[in-house]
Amino acid sequence: MPYLKIQTNLPIGKKSQQTILRNASALVARELDKPEEMVMIALQPDTTMLFAGSDEPVAFLELKSVGLPARGTKRLSLALCELIEEHLGITTDRVYVKFIDVNRGMWGWKGDTL
Repeated sequence: MPYLKIQTNLPIGKKSQQTILRNASALVARELDKPEEMVMIALQPDTTMLFAGSDEPVAFLELKSVGLPARGTKRLSLALCELIEEHLGITTDRVYVKFIDVNRGMWGWKGDTL
């Protein structure tokens, strides 16, 4: 049920995209203690973006999950920013992370809700 969307203004080759997706999936599963079979990751490279008046490399991440622990968002932010810096070279001061805790009844799967 965790869903992570990564948007960046950097172009990313197909091989690198797959590496980022796999690493992000494993990270989210581990950090949220969820089975990786339930984790979905989306990567949107080469997105037109501007931050602080600059089009230098930037990323916006949005992590949604049922039961997202508010106490764990600081740790999650650090882990996700480190992932972006490691794989894309974007410094942490150019990354925003948005966390959304979703009510079970507002998350659908298999034609039902959680």
